[in-house]
Amino acid sequence: MNTALIDAVNTQIALELDSALLYLAFSVTLKSHGLPGMAHWMRRQYTEENLHAMQLINHLEHRLAPVTIPALTRPLFEWEKPIDIFRLALAHERRVTLSINELVSLCQHEKDYATQYFLFDYVKEQVEEEHQIVSIIDKILLCGPATSDLLSLDNELSTRT
Repeated sequence: MNTALIDAVNTQIALELDSALLYLAFSVTLKSHGLPGMAHWMRRQYTEENLHAMQLINHLEHRLAPVTIPALTRPLFEWEKPIDIFRLALAHERRVTLSINELVSLCQHEKDYATQYFLFDYVKEQVEEEHQIVSIIDKILLCGPATSDLLSLDNELSTRT
């Protein structure tokens, strides 16, 4: 692996770890506001993002490339309603999608087909990630001002495995 690609993968590791912290912060916030199901959904995202970071770390290690562990930065965000948090999550996932796509493009340019192949799972998963969040946003919008509907959705999100 060349230096540019190693640096780009290390940057992606940092983004995945930032994603994990963001989802953890969302989870804690939602739980403290009486939405344990939404908090659970976000906590599962936290776990998934950590897994992504570890997979990228393992890929670099298997390629005998140096791994850089980034410093942690506390996520800051503002919200008024649960939909705001999910909209922030969607914006963040779109940023991750862009980053993954740029990384795949760099792999193509550098002719690093092993890393490109490795990243295809991430490309596919990002489509699903964005779709899931859009679906939740749509359901929150359907709830309107009905607290009982929002609590029903909260209960539905608690079943995520």
